[in-house]
Amino acid sequence: MITGSPGIGKTTSAHLCAQLEGYTPIELNASDARSKKLVENGMNVNNTSLDKFIGSHDTNSLGVTITDKTCLIMDEVDGMSSGDRGGVGALNALIKKTQVPIICIANDRQAQKLKPLMATTFNMSFQKPQVAMVRSRILTIAFKEKMKIPANVIDQLIAGAQSDIRQVLNMLSTWKLSSNTMDFDEGKNLAKMNEKYSIMNPFDITSKLLGPYLFSATSRETLGDKMELYFQDHSFVPLFIQENYLKTQPSKLRDLDGPEKVLKQLEIMDRAASSISDGDLVDALIHGPEQHWSLMPLHAVCSTVRPASMIYGAGAHYGGPNSMSFPQYLGQNSKHGKLGRQLADIQIRMRLKVSGDKSEIRQSYLPALFPHIVKPLMDSGASAVDEVIERMDEYYLSKEDWDSVVELGVDQNKDDLVLKKISAATKTALTKKYNSSEHPIPFHKGQNIGKPKKLATEPLPDLEEAYDLDEANEEASDDESRKNSTKILDDISADKLILVSKKKKTSTKTKAKK
Repeated sequence: MITGSPGIGKTTSAHLCAQLEGYTPIELNASDARSKKLVENGMNVNNTSLDKFIGSHDTNSLGVTITDKTCLIMDEVDGMSSGDRGGVGALNALIKKTQVPIICIANDRQAQKLKPLMATTFNMSFQKPQVAMVRSRILTIAFKEKMKIPANVIDQLIAGAQSDIRQVLNMLSTWKLSSNTMDFDEGKNLAKMNEKYSIMNPFDITSKLLGPYLFSATSRETLGDKMELYFQDHSFVPLFIQENYLKTQPSKLRDLDGPEKVLKQLEIMDRAASSISDGDLVDALIHGPEQHWSLMPLHAVCSTVRPASMIYGAGAHYGGPNSMSFPQYLGQNSKHGKLGRQLADIQIRMRLKVSGDKSEIRQSYLPALFPHIVKPLMDSGASAVDEVIERMDEYYLSKEDWDSVVELGVDQNKDDLVLKKISAATKTALTKKYNSSEHPIPFHKGQNIGKPKKLATEPLPDLEEAYDLDEANEEASDDESRKNSTKILDDISADKLILVSKKKKTSTKTKAKK
């Protein structure tokens, strides 16, 4: 598995290696169909009749000598799209059982679809060549093509193409159609038109910002170009600068020596640290409640560009005594959050006995508890377990809280030093004794509480429907009131001023017949 950036010679190297070993390379790239079915059927790897037909008797159309041995080159493996569904899995199965050598080529080894191939292939990563390595070869090609191009123009083209040799050759071949010469401004414009934008990782960005070139007198990068490095990863780059800005050998101290050099170094370090502090204040405005995102360019200058302009120089790069390191703030911030949660749990349990808040518990109560619940185990060992557990029960502390108290220790009570003085047998005895006995509970946490049963409710009508129903009810109630009123008016029996004769009851006598 060959991985690396585009245009740095991966496919060419694969073809050359196959030819040097006497194999006939057969290349399949993204323009070919590489579905699961075609891969499982062998893809006609041993078919050489078409090559013999197009080329001469012993060579194919590309002039490569045809042998009985073939080598399969799967180019752009990470570009297998939905049309090649199942192709990567079938290729992985083919690699396990075939005797034909297979060279896979990809740009990004960490791609999700290449995971099946990681365990069955040998990784060979190609790095981008340096500008000086590419310059000599491009100058040789330009001389043979009778083009008069200075070396600094070639450097400009290579830097704009991100060391993509193929793209540099394409730019030169296009320029050759109209002119045989190129000055610096023309090269800069050509590189700008064909500039390749690539996302750099924070390590590369930090190395470029703190390196000796970006802020030197010969640098042609503008302030916007330097701020663009910040915006590639605006959350990580300031942290990397803050972690590594003191590891450089500042170029501003090159001509100084003695006490003057030390004083100048302290001065630029102070200015860089002050600028990083200003960046933290701007960051608080950006991520605060008001969220002033328009201050992002100011944050880029204060947290990244200005500190780097103070202390740029050699030093903070890969390897060496002052190699770059990952920001420790991320790990320390996570640890701070964890300890804050543990301290809150201790304060909640101890509040039945004490009245202090979290800060008072941390600063006053825990140092006072340490000689009673930790120190005896260090001095007396397992014989002090009962005493320690009794004192813990007085403040409703659990075994997890005891671990938190040890972890929160500082100075001579730091957890690393304390745990070395407590033997493993003592810690085991404390755990067994605590788990086997009963302890007072300051509060009870509800567990296994089922979800409340939902009451059977009819679906609520839409607002418009409810409004129509209310109008209909109001109209109906008005009609009913009118009808009732007319009935009351028509009924004269309810009027006391009008006397109505009552009907006589007719009684019928029935005689029983005997």
